[in-house]
Amino acid sequence: MVLTASWKTLSRRWSYIKLKKHEVVHQVTNPTPGNILLNTTERIKIVDKMASDDHERLTDRIAELENEVKDLKALLEKQHEEDESKYKRVIDSTSEGYLELDLSLHITDCNATILALLGKDKQTMLHKPIDAFYDRESVYVHFASISHLNFEADFSTSTQESIPLLCKRSIIRDSEGTPRGYFVFLTDVTELKKTQESLQHAQARYRVMYENAAQGMYQSTFEGLFLRVNPALARIFGFESPKEFLDYSGGVENLYKHQDDRQKLLTVLQRDQVVKNYEVEMVKPGGKILWVLLNARLTEDPEGKAIIEGILIDNTDKRFAEDRLRKSRERFRYLANHDNLTGLYNTRYLYKALDELITSSKEEDKHFSLVFLDMDNFKRVVDTYGHLNGSQALKEVARTLQNSLEEPAFGVAYGGDEFVLVLPEKGKDEAVRQIRRIRSHMKKTTYLENKGLAVHMSASFGVATFPDDAQEREGLLALADEAMFDIKTGGKDGVGTK
Repeated sequence: MVLTASWKTLSRRWSYIKLKKHEVVHQVTNPTPGNILLNTTERIKIVDKMASDDHERLTDRIAELENEVKDLKALLEKQHEEDESKYKRVIDSTSEGYLELDLSLHITDCNATILALLGKDKQTMLHKPIDAFYDRESVYVHFASISHLNFEADFSTSTQESIPLLCKRSIIRDSEGTPRGYFVFLTDVTELKKTQESLQHAQARYRVMYENAAQGMYQSTFEGLFLRVNPALARIFGFESPKEFLDYSGGVENLYKHQDDRQKLLTVLQRDQVVKNYEVEMVKPGGKILWVLLNARLTEDPEGKAIIEGILIDNTDKRFAEDRLRKSRERFRYLANHDNLTGLYNTRYLYKALDELITSSKEEDKHFSLVFLDMDNFKRVVDTYGHLNGSQALKEVARTLQNSLEEPAFGVAYGGDEFVLVLPEKGKDEAVRQIRRIRSHMKKTTYLENKGLAVHMSASFGVATFPDDAQEREGLLALADEAMFDIKTGGKDGVGTK
């Protein structure tokens, strides 16, 4: 810019000198009254003097400008060298390899990183075509355009090993836009490929696990549309394949036995984003009941829509086994205190209950009565109708006794064809009246009707009362048994007391 301004000044100055010289020559050749005083010689001297002075000044200025040009050129060259040095330092210090190529793709320059990656020296690489250093069959192009090319290839090292490099090549143009060569950045993708391979292996393992898992796995929309299911889930719900499951028009809501169970699941998912070990009763399309253990989480698909991912375990067998075990335990607890044939309490319960009743009756100063009864001629029933019918007859007698008692009174199967009745808060007279009603009801009842038979039975009863007859368990039982035995020996079918 300085040079341009100086040249313009010189140009204007030179034009001025030529103009003045032209005016003097004109005055000499065309004298006028105003300039007639100047003779020709003087005028010529004036013109020559002016021209000489201007020539000297012009020559000096040109020399000054030449020096300025020289200094500016040196400054530009120094700046260029500094820029090139900085560029070299940046290129050499980058973690990526760098190559410069001519238009024939021969290497004209390279940085230290690519030399270190390949284990080669600079002279080995310069002026060689770039494809001399990689396996052409390994080339995988990621992107290509007029100005840019991205590809991956396996380069060979000095030890004949192979190293995968990602090459990003761009065209170099001069100030006029004419192509002059290429520059290439090369990135070692060894670790990336290992990571990708590990990811691919993991994905493959996941697919194998997903396809062969014993647990059902699924993805569904929040509204209940299944997106993906694995074979195990299809089998759990009775489908032949995941496709058949996905084609099922009933939707997820129809797989729940109770619709409010699904709503509870959705409520917890919305609140906590996750549900763990949620046991729920479901139903197969054919109507068969299914108990499952569900673990699910609420997440989003790539588009940001809410989806449910879950793992479902068929818990039906375990649930039924637990139900059977629970019922078995309940049955065990029941049998611990009840007679297996008649359903009445057993002697274990009788002894414990009598001890407690004696204690409470003493504290509260109350009476209670104990009744011993033995079926009359029961051996004849067994001999006539068989042991099975005999057992059935005892069950029906027990039902007669149970239906004749009101809590807190209870009946006990004492053994064989003997029973005990406990009548809390009943004195002897009141107890006798109640036993006579039971005796009458028993005699009027026809037994074994459901077997096509008509059997009538009676029993002998003995009554003992606390605290009138005895104040301990063994004494009460013994006295009631004696009273019953007196009736048995005296003709049976009666109520006796002590």
